[in-house]
Amino acid sequence: MKKLVPLLAIALLLSGCRGAQYYYKSGNKYAKAHMLKESVTAYKQAIDRKPGRVKYRMAMDQQGNALLEELYTNYRFADGNDSLSIYKFLEAEKWRNYLKPYINTSRYEGFYDRDYTDQLDRFLSQKYIRAEKWIRTRQFDRAQSNLEEIKSLDPNFNEVQSLLEFSEVEPIYVQALDLFEGNKFREVHELLQPMLKKYPKQEMLRKLEEQAIERGKYRLGIISDPNITGSEATMSAALQSAVISLIQKNDDPFLELLDRTNFEMLQQEQEAIINGTTNEAAVTQELLAADAYLKVIITHVYENEGTLNQQIRRGWERYYVTTKNDEGEEVKKAMYKKVTYREFTKQNEASYDMQLAMVERATSKILWSESFHHEDQDEIHYVEFSGTGDLFSGDWRYQNKEHPSDRRRNDSGSMNRLVKANKRIQSTSSMRKDAISNLAQKAAAHVNQQKLSKE
Repeated sequence: MKKLVPLLAIALLLSGCRGAQYYYKSGNKYAKAHMLKESVTAYKQAIDRKPGRVKYRMAMDQQGNALLEELYTNYRFADGNDSLSIYKFLEAEKWRNYLKPYINTSRYEGFYDRDYTDQLDRFLSQKYIRAEKWIRTRQFDRAQSNLEEIKSLDPNFNEVQSLLEFSEVEPIYVQALDLFEGNKFREVHELLQPMLKKYPKQEMLRKLEEQAIERGKYRLGIISDPNITGSEATMSAALQSAVISLIQKNDDPFLELLDRTNFEMLQQEQEAIINGTTNEAAVTQELLAADAYLKVIITHVYENEGTLNQQIRRGWERYYVTTKNDEGEEVKKAMYKKVTYREFTKQNEASYDMQLAMVERATSKILWSESFHHEDQDEIHYVEFSGTGDLFSGDWRYQNKEHPSDRRRNDSGSMNRLVKANKRIQSTSSMRKDAISNLAQKAAAHVNQQKLSKE
């Protein structure tokens, strides 16, 4: 193993040499084909691997200067076309910065800066004027294209940021106003949200969104059925609380739940809603000015807490004794004795049905109704055995003497698993809690999917 370490190091060293040489030769091939950008990129890889190699640096110096001379010459020949000149200059500068750690580029630094600055100023001014024109003619997409280009070249040019923001915000604002006038308040909110995240200081958008939320606010009361009793009523109360909590966590700005402190007053209306009549006393309550009521009830509860069944079974325990074979060597010999053990089984099961109904407050009309089902079960099956050896199931007639009917099954694996099996079972009260959580999530999800709002 000690010999492998230096051999591995030598192999890695040779691999590094071959890598640098490979890139150097690649650079030479590109140079002969006058592919200067590819050539200097390959030389860079070679130098990075072997920075002390003079021939690598000489090749880089020769081809790097040739590339820069070509790029800055292209820039000079583009004079008279500000758009072309600018991007030719930026390309040349990009490669100059790329090559600066490897060759002397001082002859190019700042040499063309004044010319570039004048060209850039003319180009940006023309672009800016065009963008203003397109904004005036409400061609916002074309304006944004120009302004984004200006910003990429000079983020501080004139009022480019403000003008770009306006070109993005204005068409969204106009579209949102049309939706608002059409009473599509939730669509207004969904349209404005991305723009408000991008430009959080846009008060004009924020005020319109606030007005849309206020106008579209949907007030929802959660009610039960006064006619249900027993475990259904108990579960319904817990379920309603869970549904309210989950709906509130969704934080829908258009959905307002009636305060829980007002639910006692809601009882005045529950009978009227269920019976399809109107309760004038409750209708006049300003606090109960809900647009609709959500009836959340458990219509059926089935819970069966099973009995722990116990049976005494007959079986066999395997143990080992030490004997001597024909050669006089000590060996272990399996023996079996008749034993009894206790087998336990139990099963708990539960099922629940929930009904959701959205009822319009003003007319007592059922807007929609949905039913959901939840069921659960758990069981245990284990064995208690006082012995220490492997347990086999079977049957025997007499414990202390043999009989022709005695039978031993070859199932020690499954029997030992039963000996070690879990003895804990989920109670029906725990199943009830799980059911409330599961059904509440389904109810809240169904309500949230409706995207309730006034229109």
